[in-house]
Amino acid sequence: MPLNHLSRFINGICAICFFVLILSSSCFAGDIIAVIVNKGNSVDFLSESDIRRIYTNNMLEWADGAPITIYDLSLQDNLRAGFSEKILGKPPYQVAEEWAHLKINNQAKNPPVTVKSQTIVIRKVSLERGAIGYVSAGAVKDNPAVKIVRTIQ
Repeated sequence: MPLNHLSRFINGICAICFFVLILSSSCFAGDIIAVIVNKGNSVDFLSESDIRRIYTNNMLEWADGAPITIYDLSLQDNLRAGFSEKILGKPPYQVAEEWAHLKINNQAKNPPVTVKSQTIVIRKVSLERGAIGYVSAGAVKDNPAVKIVRTIQ
């Protein structure tokens, strides 16, 4: 292949990759995030402020005194990026750095448990009365073991 043709071919591939990246990013932007708790939890609604307090080491137990177990998705997960930006006002890596700093200084009272998938978040929350997590609203639709306490667009 002559150099000129190769250059056009590579530019075409780059354009396609860029288009796919933009398309996948915009698909995430439309995802609705569902904040979920165990069906046995007495909480039926949480404000964004409440969720922020839970995910930033400032709210450690539910109103009935039950300890909160926090579930978080991996740093690479697009849903975590959306949750971190919309609720915590920071990118996930910055939130992770803050938790690492708290752990180093022995100030992390209730750090989130990071799991690999939304399926695991749903399973953990469905099994633990004090658990909280977030998933795509579509992933938890009609699941009787958990309840949605907040949706985030």
